Amino acid sequence: MMLWGLLWTLFFSGLQAAAQSKEEKYVLQEGETLTVDCPSNRKYAYSQKAWQRLRNGEEPQTLAVTERSQGTLNQIQVGRYILRDDPAESMFQVRMINLQVEDSGLYRCVVYYPPPKEPVLLFHPVRLVVTADPSTKRTSDKNSTPKLAPTTIRPTTLPTTKTLRTFYTSSRTVVQSLPMSTAVIPPNTTVNPTDAIRLPVFSIVVPVACGILIKSLVFTVLFVVTQRSFGL
Repeated sequence: MMLWGLLWTLFFSGLQAAAQSKEEKYVLQEGETLTVDCPSNRKYAYSQKAWQRLRNGEEPQTLAVTERSQGTLNQIQVGRYILRDDPAESMFQVRMINLQVEDSGLYRCVVYYPPPKEPVLLFHPVRLVVTADPSTKRTSDKNSTPKLAPTTIRPTTLPTTKTLRTFYTSSRTVVQSLPMSTAVIPPNTTVNPTDAIRLPVFSIVVPVACGILIKSLVFTVLFVVTQRSFGL
């Protein structure tokens, strides 16, 4: 009896090791969605299921776990991971949305048992390879700064003497002459410089004398009026 139990354990372990050695490979681009259908068993209808990532030399990383089921459809979303457990169809489906290049790696879907109990593998491990989106690369190339070709700076040609002379001629300042006097001097008339000087002096002296005379008269009138008002 013990021999049969040992043989069954070895057989089951061999099947699990063979299943783990085989991989399902998926090659997708950034932004796409990975969909993996993991066939289940009715005996796991009430068990939790999980999506794990495997890294060399590290413990499996559990990314998302379903809630405890009552044998009915059970679906959850944790970040970019969507788990759908359908016991009626004996199918456990995993979706990873908006894939990134760093998501590349090895994954597996399992019947989840917290440590120290080992989980049960439902499907072959999945090897995911995410490649960069070519359109993103083209956009980054367009946004890159283009290299400028070296340019030759030619010396500026100085204007010739003829050009400078033309520019100077065109920028001359036109001075408008003052209007001439409208006085008409009869022909053959000699102008005496002394008369020219006397005329302005006379035109100044006469107004000044008239002003003094007017002020004297006003002062005299005021004086007379003042004496009469005081009865002097």
